[in-house]
Amino acid sequence: MKKILLLTFEFPIGKGYCGGVGQVVKQCRDALTNLGHRVHVLISAEFRKKYPAKLFNPDGTITQYNNLSGFEREHGWSGFDYIIQHFVNWTGELRGVKNGAHPRPKIIYHFHSILRRERESGFRTLNYFLRNQEKMIELADKIICPSNYEYDNFCRYFPKFAGKLTMIENTIETFPASKEIISGIRQKYGIKEGDVTGLYVGRLEQIKGIEIIIRHLPKLLGRHKNFKFFIIGKSLEKDLHKKLLRVLRKFPGQLFYIRYLEKERLFQLYYLSDIYINPSLSESFSLSTHEGALCKNALLLNRLPVFEKFKEAALFFSSQEAGGGEFSSRLEYLITHKNRRRKLAIKSFRIARSFLAGKRLKADLSGFLDSF
Repeated sequence: MKKILLLTFEFPIGKGYCGGVGQVVKQCRDALTNLGHRVHVLISAEFRKKYPAKLFNPDGTITQYNNLSGFEREHGWSGFDYIIQHFVNWTGELRGVKNGAHPRPKIIYHFHSILRRERESGFRTLNYFLRNQEKMIELADKIICPSNYEYDNFCRYFPKFAGKLTMIENTIETFPASKEIISGIRQKYGIKEGDVTGLYVGRLEQIKGIEIIIRHLPKLLGRHKNFKFFIIGKSLEKDLHKKLLRVLRKFPGQLFYIRYLEKERLFQLYYLSDIYINPSLSESFSLSTHEGALCKNALLLNRLPVFEKFKEAALFFSSQEAGGGEFSSRLEYLITHKNRRRKLAIKSFRIARSFLAGKRLKADLSGFLDSF
């Protein structure tokens, strides 16, 4: 049994929003726990000495710290066998750990996207995060990559450190359909037999491409009164939120915005939906797309290399296409062609099911730790 510390900026505890990174951390925590290890999860939005932190303990209890110094006094760093950092790009203390007395914890960097790739795509990645990710790649003993797509990107950007890299593809947590919950959602939002339901799950920010949905929804909602659409996610950009509120006021019975749903209830919304849209401009894996596919949604996806696995099982659009006409026409096609929706949904379901059947996160992590 090993003592393991996971570092993350988010984790699904309580009723607060938790994105894809936090969901992956939970999957890793559960897998490592099932292997018999004692796993702690240190959670902080800002990994700085004076910033508050929470510790999710192996027994499921939560310890609150006013600052990271409180955690260090109680646990220290050298008491762990492995420290696994998820995306927070915090290097100061870990460099001290690596240069400290031996034996020391093994340092693993489990990254979730290549920030240099995002920066080169035109996104406003802060230099602080960019520099620290590259420092983390340098100082880590081993690195875990989330997908084949990012494995290739890593080897292209950082060939010097390719020998540290192991690909352990993300997996998803699943929940069975509940007729009772689905019926309750239909009743609450007035979704009738014959209605077509669409869904977007993700943060409300430019990099996620939500702007193209907000821009084109009014025309489609106005034209198709049986079309209902749900947007689920945390709002991070005021301008986008204001635009969404204007559309919400115009279509109160067709467009619904929910900031947060517990994962089991979110899955019932996937099961209820007919169409899942991912307009994101940058993805390394996309948990939500796999979840939508597994719940038999027809997929409408931005034309990104990471979605290559769904190339025969989805409709695609390009965000670079002038005016977004391709997005609008593809979505309207799915709204109006029921048989085509069903065929695409079955194909995407089979791909997601096959993918999930091949995932062995517990065994992969066990072999990875044994490789040290």
